[in-house]
Amino acid sequence: MSRLFMLPLMLLLVGGCAQRQPLYAWGDYEGLLYRSYKQPEKAVEMRLKLEEHITAQEEAKGKVAPGLYAELGTLYFQSGKSDTAVSYYRKEQQAWPESSALMTAMIGAIERRAAGSKP
Repeated sequence: MSRLFMLPLMLLLVGGCAQRQPLYAWGDYEGLLYRSYKQPEKAVEMRLKLEEHITAQEEAKGKVAPGLYAELGTLYFQSGKSDTAVSYYRKEQQAWPESSALMTAMIGAIERRAAGSKP
């Protein structure tokens, strides 16, 4: 083979083997989610770890992975902290505009629920 052909081939092979960095840092989200499904009492641990991860991402000026704000909001909602849940749903909506319809529906459901429970 000619050297002219070998050089681009070698560059292509070496470049194809390079590892790419993930777009987002998920932390231990997958493991936390699995543990919280297997042992529901681990939901508090999941909430705390997600808070730590999100805070670290925000402080490092990194983009929080899609769905993490919403997941944390849901954990707060499940623990009875609707106002905090809504604030995280709004953060998800701002960070990921494509989630706007779902987050608007979630916020609306919480607000309707709160309005219905007042005397």
